[in-house]
Amino acid sequence: MIAKMKARTFRCSFCGRSQNEAGQIVAGAPQAAPGVPRQMVGKSAFICALCVRRCNRIIAGLEKQNAPAAVSPE
Repeated sequence: MIAKMKARTFRCSFCGRSQNEAGQIVAGAPQAAPGVPRQMVGKSAFICALCVRRCNRIIAGLEKQNAPAAVSPE
């Protein structure tokens, strides 16, 4: 099982870059929370370091967001 995971190339869930293109990719699984679709809970999601940096710039107000606004926690 671990060998299969190591052999698999992951892609960023936001921009589509592969591990080879983006370098570091962080994996996570959405938890049950307001605004999170039930079918997404527990599924793997991946984000590359480049998208993390861009997200931080959007939050800091340094970059305009082109996509729909994120759901804020209640």
